[in-house]
Amino acid sequence: MYYEDFISENHIRALKLIIPIFEQHNITYRITGGLAGNLYGSQWPLHDIDIEVAQKDIERVKELFHEYIAIDLMRIVDDEFDLLMMTLVIYGVDIEINQAEDAFIYHDDTPIKLDDDLYIFNTFFFEGLKLRVQQLQKIIEYKELLGRKNDVADLRKLL
Repeated sequence: MYYEDFISENHIRALKLIIPIFEQHNITYRITGGLAGNLYGSQWPLHDIDIEVAQKDIERVKELFHEYIAIDLMRIVDDEFDLLMMTLVIYGVDIEINQAEDAFIYHDDTPIKLDDDLYIFNTFFFEGLKLRVQQLQKIIEYKELLGRKNDVADLRKLL
């Protein structure tokens, strides 16, 4: 696969900085969002990198990456989400890190708890990194709840 068309060198550099630190400090994490879709074969241009981490690790992640924090760890509640999240900027790339537990999305104004079992993932080897990636079916279910029909159609082709 020629991912260079949709995953930039700066995205790769950011991952090569983050993932070894996560591994060194035993941070429980899982890649989600657009990067996960790209790893399964979607060709959406990648904007940010979405990562879920365990509640037990979220404060440690904040400490480890404090110099990269653009938006401090805070509860985000809007029309789509209710979750604890921070945004880092590494090599010009937004890295959105949210706590997996106690995270919700809204579907028809009803909060639905997100899958928070970070021990269920698929492993991808990418650019010399071993990545823990959310299962494709779970990504599709999440996108369906958000009403993102085009994303769902693209991802279903990859099953």
